[in-house]
Amino acid sequence: MDEQNQQSEQKNSSSELETLKNEIKTELENKNHKSLPFGNIAVTVMLGVLTLVSIGQMVASVNIFNKLKTGEVKASTGAPQNNSVQNLPDMVGGC
Repeated sequence: MDEQNQQSEQKNSSSELETLKNEIKTELENKNHKSLPFGNIAVTVMLGVLTLVSIGQMVASVNIFNKLKTGEVKASTGAPQNNSVQNLPDMVGGC
């Protein structure tokens, strides 16, 4: 009797394992066929846009650097060249 009980227990555990294995396989197959959610697509589009903007900024900075290098444009500090105190209100938009 003990032998028969052991064999039936092995069959039950084997069938339980098979059932569990099949459930896991089904879940994995279902997960692999899901489409991308909207959030992932939005993030991908934003990364693409930001990449294009950064490439545009790089091209513009290279052009400015080349103009400075060739002497087409002189570097400036942005400060007015006329140091007269009398012209100061006109330079800052005063009265």
